[in-house]
Amino acid sequence: MRSKLLIISFLASALAVPHPQLIDLDGVAAAEPPVFVTVPLDVASNTPTLLATTTVAPITTDAPGTRKRSLGNKKRDGTCEPSPNGSGPVPSPDTASAFLADPDLQAMATNAATPYGYAQVFANLPASLSAANYMGLYTLTSYDPSQCQSRCDQVTGCLAFNIYIERDPSVDPNAAACPNPPSYSNYKCTLWGAPVSAAEATNAGQYRDSFQVVITASNGPSLPPTEQAPRLKTNPHRPAYNKNAPPPPIASYDGPVPLGGAINAPLDPAGADSYMGYQYFPFSQTQGFTPQTCADACGAQTAYNSQHPAADCSYEPCVRRPPSSLYFLSPPIPSLPFPSPPPISNPSFLIPPNMSHPPPTNDPQLFFNAYVLSLNGLPQGLYCALYNETWSPGYATNYGQYRGSDEYAVSDSYSYAVSVPVAQPAYDGACVAQQGA
Repeated sequence: MRSKLLIISFLASALAVPHPQLIDLDGVAAAEPPVFVTVPLDVASNTPTLLATTTVAPITTDAPGTRKRSLGNKKRDGTCEPSPNGSGPVPSPDTASAFLADPDLQAMATNAATPYGYAQVFANLPASLSAANYMGLYTLTSYDPSQCQSRCDQVTGCLAFNIYIERDPSVDPNAAACPNPPSYSNYKCTLWGAPVSAAEATNAGQYRDSFQVVITASNGPSLPPTEQAPRLKTNPHRPAYNKNAPPPPIASYDGPVPLGGAINAPLDPAGADSYMGYQYFPFSQTQGFTPQTCADACGAQTAYNSQHPAADCSYEPCVRRPPSSLYFLSPPIPSLPFPSPPPISNPSFLIPPNMSHPPPTNDPQLFFNAYVLSLNGLPQGLYCALYNETWSPGYATNYGQYRGSDEYAVSDSYSYAVSVPVAQPAYDGACVAQQGA
């Protein structure tokens, strides 16, 4: 799937943005939907085909894509060939209903220890995940979350896993010769490159001729409740297993800094608006929770804007020197220090009490907030809010919003601030010559 990119244009004039900044729910709703992958049933292992990474560009004209993708095999009749033996117990009687009701199978889920570095998202559900950024399926020899965790930890970008027990046929079912064979019980492990939720546990099984494949004891992990942003309403389930670790660092940036929600930045002490807009990347097989995408998008936007300046040869970059909001494509001049702006009184409802904002500096700044945006419990995509000043975690006070009856929630929120000087834009003699013509 090609990823849809939404952008608030970086104009060559000051942006009029309401404070605090609200998530652009209309823009998100109009974007390409995320791709939720349903993994195949009755297979020992499966590794998805590697796809090209998401193309980061300032604009895109992609058409909306498909919301759900199945990696299951095409429907066919079987050969009655034996399947590999399962490692789990088979209930008596050997029926789907007995499998789903078996207390010993369910006890494996409820008694399982949560691996270190992960937190449980849901437990003992009768369905496995259909989620975004699927990274592989494995059959285990026991119901051991640490085995699945080990698989996840060995895969770059893996952020979550789901362990469950699947009722599979002992032979390949054939409508005439072996339509409903005895069953095996298999311990399955799936890996995911984006945070997961209980709302994504929708893969309850299928029929193969007269044999019913079903799932029980489905467990998964997430951030502990004390580290998650407050919810707008109570989720009826705890979150499979999400990795309890920050995303990786990004070259030339400080961070990541964990936040309790999304940043709501007030006007700075000079009365200027530091919010520059957002970019949104729906989750897919080419896009997981990778804040590096936010940094790449900023670079792509700056390059695009510098190649398409305004009539006065100015453009708005992702990084700029306060107090000026623009770069000009003109012959370089010796750099001079900018005077510090006089202090102003900010309205108390914009600045939290007992907090001070760091004064503007003479160095270019870039600060972005990357987080997961979920719709009614389903993780949707990576949201990148861009700023040209740095803001402390105390300003991360947007935990989510409603759009009608739909709840959009913020989670896995982190900030990054540029840590090295950013090069001045290249001199573009053509623009200046054209301006003077």
